Amino acid sequence: MKRVILITCVGVLAIAQTPVPHGTVLVQALRQERNGHVIHLTGNVTIENDGVTLRADQADYNEETAEIVAHGDVRVKLK
Repeated sequence: MKRVILITCVGVLAIAQTPVPHGTVLVQALRQERNGHVIHLTGNVTIENDGVTLRADQADYNEETAEIVAHGDVRVKLK
């Protein structure tokens, strides 16, 4: 099952801010790996954008399309 969401890292918390057409996306994870426009996030992933917070075990975030595919324990909070 696919879910739209966000990010993670191992050992050190990684934080990135990515400007997108709909605002700035704040991404935090224990581990981050980039493959072109896609950021693969693992561990304590948090993605925030314009009042929406996504938390997940793992997520893939496409910077070009602003699409998120999240896996594991996924939660979304709307303000």
